[in-house]
Amino acid sequence: MTAKNNGAILYRGPSRLDGSPIVAIITGLATRSRNPKTGDMPQVWILRSHVPPVAAVASGADASVCGDCPLRPSLAKRTEAAPCYVSTIHAPRAVYDGFKRGIYPVMAPSDVPADRPIRIGAYGDPGAVPTAVWRALPRDAGHTGYSHQWTRRPSLRPLVMASVETAAQAERAQAAGWRTFRTTRPGDPLMSGEISCPASAEAGKRTTCADCGLCDGSQGPNDQRANIAINVH
Repeated sequence: MTAKNNGAILYRGPSRLDGSPIVAIITGLATRSRNPKTGDMPQVWILRSHVPPVAAVASGADASVCGDCPLRPSLAKRTEAAPCYVSTIHAPRAVYDGFKRGIYPVMAPSDVPADRPIRIGAYGDPGAVPTAVWRALPRDAGHTGYSHQWTRRPSLRPLVMASVETAAQAERAQAAGWRTFRTTRPGDPLMSGEISCPASAEAGKRTTCADCGLCDGSQGPNDQRANIAINVH
């Protein structure tokens, strides 16, 4: 693995959200991440393939990769909510620029090295990509993933967490068989069956996402693992 192919294209085609052209790129295949929260995980970025991420946010074209996520900057501005913590001017822009320069080869999802857990959707919603792509990834080492498209993409339920912002949303998603990842405000009480993210500041940063592995979707009706909450950041 050389520096040139530290990343690869896993999917290029229409968005499952609105049909616009998108690309899913995995990075960190050769280099090791030093992210203190996630730990060492290759990460998948879901981007518009013909619109730079910053411009996509400004024009609303980010709907192709983020759907109706209430944390999209344009939607968050209307509701005065805290916008998405991912700044498109940084990593998403760098990945997009590399894509436009042609530095990423195409790789079958099944050929991704299985030595480390994978972060599905470092930017963008996994629901924008065909579920078959995520199913084909080797997940023996674990993975994490989150989707606001839990009402539209039930096929993602065994793979990712339902992203929710309220207790009512969490109850709905759990009733539909999802495990949930809920953003909270400091001081908000935890729901029954819910714990603070073990990698979060409020939980004392006891571990990393790579070592924890709880955010990997639902294993079915008998999955008794906790749902996760984290203070919005």
